[in-house]
Amino acid sequence: MAERTGGRWLDTGNGPRPLAVVSGNAIEGKAQAAYRVYLDHMKECEDCPERTFQCDAAAELWRDYREVRG
Repeated sequence: MAERTGGRWLDTGNGPRPLAVVSGNAIEGKAQAAYRVYLDHMKECEDCPERTFQCDAAAELWRDYREVRG
């Protein structure tokens, strides 16, 4: 295995997988940031009832998230 994590591995049943070391200064990825913006909008928007429908702004934020995610 080419990846090294300081000897920390997780046996998933499909062979050992390296575990990443968690740091206190995690960097949010573009997809995570876009999803967070979408969720924040859904919480605050008066036009977006709970999981019934989305307003146009929420739909645009979701498209942005999907685009970044690939």
